[in-house]
Parts: sequence; structure tokens; C-alpha cells
Amino acid sequence: MREALLALFLSSAEPLSRERLAALLDDDPDCAGWEAALEMLLAIGEGPLQLVSVAGGYRLQIHPRHNALLVRLHVEAPRPLSKAMLETLAVIAYQQPITRPEIEQWRGVAVSAQIMQQLQERGWIMVAGHRDTPGRPALWVTTPGFLAHFSLSSLEALPKVMAAERLDGI
Repeated sequence: MREALLALFLSSAEPLSRERLAALLDDDPDCAGWEAALEMLLAIGEGPLQLVSVAGGYRLQIHPRHNALLVRLHVEAPRPLSKAMLETLAVIAYQQPITRPEIEQWRGVAVSAQIMQQLQERGWIMVAGHRDTPGRPALWVTTPGFLAHFSLSSLEALPKVMAAERLDGI
């Protein structure tokens, strides 16, 4: 059963939820006990692979202790995030759902359409609706792709932000 789960995780492009696993495995008598096998895989900390909980599901990934070696394998450097993109993404992640004018208010500068487009192209943000105010501005939120990319199980896993009053005394 463990091998069947590993095969599913290796061939899936996105994290698999317990509900999705149940839909795939519950009808197969050879897959009885898959939940116990899943718990066993989650508990294993050894080996080159580890099963982690991200974006409301589970993903098989290479253990972080191998990151330095993998960086040498992948010579193409990932596109770095600009400071403006990172700030915009952080505001959306912590304040969602949020409109573009509200993002600009938080950042203190205008947010270019290019930044919003690049974050959408990466699959990290999306429009979740429109505020019922004049102009009906779009409400921006992060996506499950954001959670998966940053290995977060949920938004509650985001680092806590220190209050501004506490920063003044530092």
C-alpha cells in the first residue's frame, strides 16, 4: 500500500488531499489501510524523500538537507522576486482579501499592473471577487499554488508579524 501511495504522490502535479486519496483508493480492496500507510509515510523522517502537508493536501518532495546538492544540479537560477513583488505578495497574503488601492495604501506606493500580472502568472494570486463599492474593485487573494510553492499547509502557517509599536523600541 505504501508503494501505491508513493506512486500517486510521484505522479501528481499538485498536492493530494485526503478526500482525493479516498476517491482514488477507497473502491480498491487492494488499497485497504491506505490511511495507516499515509500516517506512516508522514512520520518517516529518514531517506531522500519526505511527505509534507501543503496547501490542504500532501506532496512528496526531496528532503531539505539535499538542497545544496540540488542547487548545483539546476544551473538555471530561478527568477528572483523584486522587492516590490515581494512586498505586494506579503500584503496580499497577510491582508486578503484586499483591493489594489488598499495594497497601495499599505505599501505607500503605486502597484504596477506588471507586478500583479507576474504574481498571477506564477499562480500565486488571483481575483476572488469584487468589492460591492463604486468601481467594484477586484479582491485579491493568494492561491493554493502560493501555499504549495512556499511549503505552507495553510495561511495560519505564515510567520507572525511583529506589531509596529514593538518595532519602535528595538
